[in-house]
Amino acid sequence: MSRLPAALLMICLPFATSAADEGRFSYLEQEVRNLQRQVTALSRRLDEVTRPNRAAAPASPPREPAAALSTTWVDAGRWRKLEAGMSELEVVSLLGPPTSMRDVEGTRVLFYAMELGASGFLGGSVKFRDRAVIEVHQPVLQ
Repeated sequence: MSRLPAALLMICLPFATSAADEGRFSYLEQEVRNLQRQVTALSRRLDEVTRPNRAAAPASPPREPAAALSTTWVDAGRWRKLEAGMSELEVVSLLGPPTSMRDVEGTRVLFYAMELGASGFLGGSVKFRDRAVIEVHQPVLQ
């Protein structure tokens, strides 16, 4: 008789796992959609800010690919220049594009991270409220 509950558990366990996985996949899909909306909104804002300058400025040389610019944030001197009250555009122009962003409870957080082998990563973040810096966490090895 004691084998019957164990057998039922073995039969039902894959169904419970797949239901949990569906919830995780759904959450991840929603996060991807949110990130896509954020990228689109930031691209529009950037276009609005730079549009008047494009007409007046002569053709500029081609820019470096984003992958080459992604490590500018590693410079500790750039992080020391950050101050409370700076705008998101000022921070991005100083550190480069973040590796990820998140909006949480009325704040926006820009994350800068780099994987260092299989054992750790270097990561820092900048938190904004009302589009102004309120908190800076300089990169630390984790």
